[in-house]
Amino acid sequence: MARHNLLALMSVVIGVSFLACSVFAQSNRPPSVVVVRDLEPDLAGGIDGDQAILLDSHANDRGVISGLGVSGAIANQNRVLIDTVHERVVLIENLRDRLSTFAFDGTPQLTVPLEGAASVVLTDDATRIGCVAGRTLDERQTVFFDATTGKEVRRFNWGGVALVNDTAGSQLWSVGRQLIAFSPDGEIRIRRPLSRLPAEPDYPTVINSRNWCGVGVVIEPNPNSWWRNIWIIERDHPDVGGSRNRLFAVDEDGQTRILVELQEIDPISIACATYQGDLHRIVVVDGATGDLVSFDTDGKLMGRHGSEAGLVAFGENSGLWVAGRKSVARLDPGDLTVIAEHSFEIEADPVGLAVR
Repeated sequence: MARHNLLALMSVVIGVSFLACSVFAQSNRPPSVVVVRDLEPDLAGGIDGDQAILLDSHANDRGVISGLGVSGAIANQNRVLIDTVHERVVLIENLRDRLSTFAFDGTPQLTVPLEGAASVVLTDDATRIGCVAGRTLDERQTVFFDATTGKEVRRFNWGGVALVNDTAGSQLWSVGRQLIAFSPDGEIRIRRPLSRLPAEPDYPTVINSRNWCGVGVVIEPNPNSWWRNIWIIERDHPDVGGSRNRLFAVDEDGQTRILVELQEIDPISIACATYQGDLHRIVVVDGATGDLVSFDTDGKLMGRHGSEAGLVAFGENSGLWVAGRKSVARLDPGDLTVIAEHSFEIEADPVGLAVR
């Protein structure tokens, strides 16, 4: 309790550390893609040498935010976002326990202390930034800040490791040990452990397995359909007997519709892409191989695409993108062929990917 009170009393600091610097090729036009990269310490000059690369829709370099402090985590979903309303990039610096924002022209803006910051979203009206944070899986909190000043406005003693804004449902979905759907004001609409998601007759393992942690959640880009799914990836853990790698979909009431046992596929990132009008492809990154594994909206395997991906994300304006150690690329959602690609001079793990 004392630690929570201390966190609540932390002041908001305007600006960023003198170690952070920015170099931009262009000024204040919004980027289409931002990829956050965790450089090796000997290349980055310590923990404060990581980067965010900004690109346009053709994978052309728009600029670099350098001097960041980031690293990989249990989940790397939604650790950076492109805020077009306030014309800025919002990202998590987990090595510094803070949330940072930069204008599109590279100007540092807010720095908000937040211990164990893990994932970030913007509310529908763009007035609040929502984050999940916490040092351990059992100590997760959900915190909202004023989008303009960075002042904390709400804190709830529950949360997960990944967070997504459901614009059609006017709520947010958080996944970790639990699946939680809630309003920005804190009204919990769905809350249940993953191990006790409602089972269907064909999928008894939904309630019979011991679960470790859900690490990603995405929503089908189908706002006019009641039948859209909320897709979740869950990983196993060697110290949690019976835990599994799984992909499953729930409806807006949290009821299980689809369950896919992923077996040896290690799901570390997920996106739902639209192609050819109403068709959707659910793309999962296999952390064991870097391959992209695709499923249709019924959960049926569409195929495996050889890749070296670490993260995948989809944006309505800029399409489907994957980021790896060597490059970031835009893919055709229909057949996953490369449309545009940006290669990096230095290899580094991608730990955040935002697509507008």
